[in-house]
Amino acid sequence: MAGSPGYASSAPDMYNERGFAVLKVFDESQVRLLEEFAKDWVYKLLAEWTSGKEGSLALENYHIWSRSLNINHGLVFQAQNRYTYPRVEIEEALINANVKRFLEEHVLGQYRIWDDGFGWLGFRFVRPGQGDGYPFSRKAWGKAKNVISCWIPIIGYDPTETLTLVPGSHAKDYEKYLPTNDKYTRGEYRLATPLTDLEIYNPKLERGEAIFYHPQTLHSEEVKASNITRLNLEFRVDPISLHG
Repeated sequence: MAGSPGYASSAPDMYNERGFAVLKVFDESQVRLLEEFAKDWVYKLLAEWTSGKEGSLALENYHIWSRSLNINHGLVFQAQNRYTYPRVEIEEALINANVKRFLEEHVLGQYRIWDDGFGWLGFRFVRPGQGDGYPFSRKAWGKAKNVISCWIPIIGYDPTETLTLVPGSHAKDYEKYLPTNDKYTRGEYRLATPLTDLEIYNPKLERGEAIFYHPQTLHSEEVKASNITRLNLEFRVDPISLHG
């Protein structure tokens, strides 16, 4: 199911049938630019502990060395620190011709970038087995009801590290509940259906690929078993046509 440079023509069918599409949308220079940008962003938030030591404190091993440095993960990586308005160079790399083609011609028509309140570009930094990623949900169950999401790997391309999706779930109904004590976004419903009843899928990604997924697609950011801490960028687009 992984994408390739010629995959864009089949992406609409994949998106419509499965509720997500894996696309090769970034060239190597754009991948390197986004990697440098994302890692620098995280290291700046961790500068109190990592300044001058970045070479020996690799971010993929963060879940190991952060314990000895007594880093308050929840405080450092609260929402306002994980979103930004990126500089023009980064915006142009993210929303490039390949991305625009998919969004404009195959999925949405006209759209606007979704702003989470602190910025429109965010990242997730998820330690394995620590409950950092949110459980199964739909964007349609939160305030960003209509958005199509773009999920971009920076560290973590293997199935144990990528976004977890439920193929075809965008076309089905599921029971949901509203958590009374949720450390993630307040007011967002979560899946009540037992996971044993679901077909779950984690794509194996290649450099330059991203996942685009439907607002009704069930997905989870959690990383349960991996040898690394996962880092990814994400942004969302909102169809103008759905707002009258």
